[in-house]
Amino acid sequence: MNNRKILHFVTIGLFVTYLAVLVRIVLFKQAPLYNLLSAAGSSVRTISFIPFKSLYDMAISGTSIIRIIENILGNIAIFIPFGLLLPIIKKGRSPKVILYGLAASILLEIIQYAFALGSSDIDDLLFNTSGVMIGCFLYKIIRRKSHTDILADISIVVLTTVLGTAALGILFIHHTELFMLSEKKIVVENEELVQDFIDSPPAYAGKLVGVSGKILTIEKNVNSAADVRERIDLEITPKSGIFICHNKTDYFFSTITGEYVKYEQTAYADFINEKADSFASERNNVQIWSSDGNTVDYLIIFQ
Repeated sequence: MNNRKILHFVTIGLFVTYLAVLVRIVLFKQAPLYNLLSAAGSSVRTISFIPFKSLYDMAISGTSIIRIIENILGNIAIFIPFGLLLPIIKKGRSPKVILYGLAASILLEIIQYAFALGSSDIDDLLFNTSGVMIGCFLYKIIRRKSHTDILADISIVVLTTVLGTAALGILFIHHTELFMLSEKKIVVENEELVQDFIDSPPAYAGKLVGVSGKILTIEKNVNSAADVRERIDLEITPKSGIFICHNKTDYFFSTITGEYVKYEQTAYADFINEKADSFASERNNVQIWSSDGNTVDYLIIFQ
């Protein structure tokens, strides 16, 4: 087998790998690797035929300029390898390669809409096709600058491999969930202590501000910047169940890979006399279950 055939097969393998990554990012970005089919139906089925409307909507909704630029550049960059590699495989002219790229983008948008895998948007077609055109342009430049066709093809394969590896590295660090091969591990110790109430929603959640006598004061969580931070007082009694939740989270780059949760029950007297002040000084998060809205039935303090 001569060098040209070897290069041809290497290019095909690289292009297939690229297509697999493309499908993963475009169609299955919301699903883990171990359960890709869970992505089906995960998004609201929407379609937009008005150019740049989605960008306008992002802008007026307060989306940061950086996020908008990332969206544009991401849609362009992800199709540049299409325009670089396909001309080597098909030996086709740029217009034909661009049409192939447009067809691939249209197919992805149709699949997204059919299976509710993401929003279908004409902006994606425009940016994806622009990426293919940039790839074809780079292909032509490298061809012109190279002494032979095979040297040009080698240069393109090496360039695509290096840049693709760098891009995957960035994704691996900032979007590690795309590469997760198994579910995150959650270990819960002494869950039986809270099993009588933990599955029901708490009456209050917030930060522990202080304990004065039998009165426990918390600052309720707020849902938006417009909400007022409200403090409420509840009576804590010897019948109140008081629990400490120790939580440890394991991270791999930006993704949670495991959680360790341990529940520990604290006696009323110990809490009132020894521990309440230390918990309040740290402003620990708490959840409170109350049947009457005034008395603490169950209290969980998260550390």
